[in-house]
Amino acid sequence: MKYSVHTILSVTVVTGLMVLSGCSSSSDNDDVAVAGDIPMTPLDDEALGQLEGFWEQRGYGNLYEYAGNRTTWYTLTENTCLEVATDPGLVGLSSDEIAQTRYHLGGDNLSLALPGSAFALRLDRLETLPARCEDMVARDAQGMFDYVWQTFDEYYAFFSLRNVDWPAEYASQLPRVGEATDDEELFSLLSDLLSPIDDGHVVLASDDEFYSPAVERGADLELQQGFEAQNEVADPDVWVDNVFDRFREVILSRMDADSISEQGPLTWATADDGSIGYLFILGMSEYVLDAEGEPLDASAAEELAAASTAMDLAMADLADTTRLIIDVRLNGGGLDAIALNFAQRFVSDRQLALSKSARSRDFQSVPVEAWLEPPTTGAYLNPVTLIVGADTASAAEIFAIPMHRLPQVTLIGERTAGILSDILEKPLPNGWFVGLSNEVYLDAQGVSFEGAGVSPDIEVPVFRLVDIEAGVDPALDRALAM
Repeated sequence: MKYSVHTILSVTVVTGLMVLSGCSSSSDNDDVAVAGDIPMTPLDDEALGQLEGFWEQRGYGNLYEYAGNRTTWYTLTENTCLEVATDPGLVGLSSDEIAQTRYHLGGDNLSLALPGSAFALRLDRLETLPARCEDMVARDAQGMFDYVWQTFDEYYAFFSLRNVDWPAEYASQLPRVGEATDDEELFSLLSDLLSPIDDGHVVLASDDEFYSPAVERGADLELQQGFEAQNEVADPDVWVDNVFDRFREVILSRMDADSISEQGPLTWATADDGSIGYLFILGMSEYVLDAEGEPLDASAAEELAAASTAMDLAMADLADTTRLIIDVRLNGGGLDAIALNFAQRFVSDRQLALSKSARSRDFQSVPVEAWLEPPTTGAYLNPVTLIVGADTASAAEIFAIPMHRLPQVTLIGERTAGILSDILEKPLPNGWFVGLSNEVYLDAQGVSFEGAGVSPDIEVPVFRLVDIEAGVDPALDRALAM
């Protein structure tokens, strides 16, 4: 059994058509600027009429047929075409979301700034549906094995970075295909095929099973080893809950009495008689809550709006502090848009946050950019200490990367996870799906942190059971002493 911190903390795996929408966008100054290099206009009924037809998202292997206000989604390899789903609206957007979408159409090139998205979506018009879309995709063990291998061969961007010889993996596992006579054996075969790829955004999922080949590290590893080393508590969930309760107690014991506030994944307080602010960001998702404070299913735009409101409250309460500690050591990600919305609270001028491009075996897309806009209420420019660790992943790294370039920010802790690409979800012919990394993110200086992660300025442990049991927090105590 896998004991994962991500079963306790907020993590979003983006699925289906939402992979398209990336993370964030709005024309409002409190949101993230999208596609600053492309003039965009609101999408209306007249514009929708111009978009009837076939559109390919190159580098992603996605094809969309928009007709009669419905979109059919196909996923492509060079040899196959699998029809996935048909949904109302444009690329799965509701009528309300379409009303918030901006677009630019230049010849056969379409750019869409979707609500709640940090990066523009770019599509190329096709005259017809590829002929292979009329063919069935094999669903037997050999067909599934070949389909998964081919999908990764075409779209996974980091075989060299991860030191994986993908053709050799095909040859190694091929003799087992004849033994995969049921779903259990097939899942095992495909898991073993993917096993050399140490990437937290590589996944395989069926109705009953989930697998990622990522090597356990950080809090996950600490919790697994700690649970196995004790015999007082039999239920791993109860044991992990107790650890996190104690971890929370250790942190809050450093804060001023009666200064603690919470809003969804945000917790904030002050220390040192109000002079130091502390902001713990558990995740970059699950900000839309019900009356009991439990997360609700919500669109990316709704999540972004709720997160922005929560951050407004926190920053208003902490505005008079002389310095701020931001803690994302256990933040496993969520939406890029929320990450960049939070980061721009600390900039005084408009600046490039990140760019990204899709890189497949034979193609590299034109980079799309996300920009930070200074908040209308004024930026926080006092010293900031950012606590990061091995569990700072995905959208949390999208926050940490532009932050670590700011002059008032010091990073302490441990190197981040180094998994930045959105998860490109690929449905399989039998209804399972795989997820993979196909995007290269670069910071404003052109540096990629995929695989490497973001290194702290000051190294200090961030999550050790021995420290939690002793009531100490080396990372937070170091930050408070700076």
